[in-house]
Amino acid sequence: MKKRQITRSRKAQVRIPFPVVLANILVFVAVFGLSYVWLCARCDTLGQDIKRLETVQRNTRRLLINEQDRWSSKLSPSSLDRALKRHNLAMRLPDEQQIVRVRNGANATATALAYNK
Repeated sequence: MKKRQITRSRKAQVRIPFPVVLANILVFVAVFGLSYVWLCARCDTLGQDIKRLETVQRNTRRLLINEQDRWSSKLSPSSLDRALKRHNLAMRLPDEQQIVRVRNGANATATALAYNK
């Protein structure tokens, strides 16, 4: 009797075959889709970073131009005269004998040695 029960249980199981090729295709599509979504998210993040850095660069360049303008206006002769008067300094341009000219290279060393003698 035991043999009949075993054979009946085998007949009751119905197997539905699942094609391996279809499973491989589904896995490939899922991996490809997730990779595409990840790349899109990464590109969006990098794009936002680039825009933010471009804004910082634009602001920094604007500040640089403002500071250069301010510095050049402070170095103008009229501005220097005002600053000297404000600090009560009596300064004038040096005479020709007081100017020391420095040259590049070996001539500068020879000239400095001859000047010091």
